[in-house]
Amino acid sequence: MDLTVRVWQRWLFFIVVALATIYFLYLVRSVLFSFALGFLLAYLLFRPVRYIERRGIRRLWAILLVYASVLALSFLFLYFALPGIIKEMTALAHLLPRYADQTEEIMSKIDHIDMPHKLKEVFWKNVRDIEEFIYKGLNSLVKGIYDVLETALFLIFAPILAFYVMMDWEKIGDGFLHLFSPPVRLEIKQLFKDIDEVLISFIKGYFLVACIVGGLTGVTAYFIGVKFPLLLGILAGITNLIPFLGAFLGGIPAVLLALTDSWRLALYMALGIVIIQQLESNFITPRIIGNRLGLHPLVIVFALLAGGNLLGIWGMLIGVPLAAVLRVIFSWFYGKIIA
Repeated sequence: MDLTVRVWQRWLFFIVVALATIYFLYLVRSVLFSFALGFLLAYLLFRPVRYIERRGIRRLWAILLVYASVLALSFLFLYFALPGIIKEMTALAHLLPRYADQTEEIMSKIDHIDMPHKLKEVFWKNVRDIEEFIYKGLNSLVKGIYDVLETALFLIFAPILAFYVMMDWEKIGDGFLHLFSPPVRLEIKQLFKDIDEVLISFIKGYFLVACIVGGLTGVTAYFIGVKFPLLLGILAGITNLIPFLGAFLGGIPAVLLALTDSWRLALYMALGIVIIQQLESNFITPRIIGNRLGLHPLVIVFALLAGGNLLGIWGMLIGVPLAAVLRVIFSWFYGKIIA
């Protein structure tokens, strides 16, 4: 009995310390942004570093080689894609006033259509709701980008922190494990292994699917004749990182942009988006990701809505992987403590 009480006291102490630590980290969250980004960068790059290290190259040189490869790929992307992105964004900025005039003209025609007063009120209420939804989404996206630019100094330190984390990866892990008793360490290792599998499945799978969907969307827009295919492809790829809602968010701008030219073009673009999303949901995603997250669709929807409510567009991006990690942790606690 005394042993059981001591075990529960130890777990209670651990939970209290963990909650106090989380609260402290929340208070200094702005300072920890670069640390969190550094650890995330280290987490993503450590696997290729280990792969190179196993080929007989020292870790220092392996890290520098991975950094050089990332810089080279980034430079190539910027060299080939950035001019096109700037060109399309400049052209879009010049066309925005014309699109605004076209939208106002369409709304004026709809307003003069002879329909019951109540029906017209319902129609305009839904139009205002859609406008508000789009405005909030764009505002959250712009605010998120502005927040990232505002913390540019922290972004500079992230690769430096990631370098030191990767150099002492095993020491950091062992230092954390020594907080626990020897019998618990194996269980903690298994827990982190399960979390790692979930996160890697999400990161590799969803990013690969997003790249495929973004590429298909851009190519479809290009061949159909919709303006700004590069921007539309990038936008579709980014929004596709959001499960379920991503297809809807990424398809609306493409169809609306095609609508400014003709109804037929908009219909072709909408048909193309539907085909791409059907391919993605029925063939691409099941083959690449499958059911590795282990989450029910209702849980995924709840994670998306909760994340969006708390952190906007960034909350929607991290809501699903965070829910998958919490599922692993709760399953472990249930198996070790409750069951």
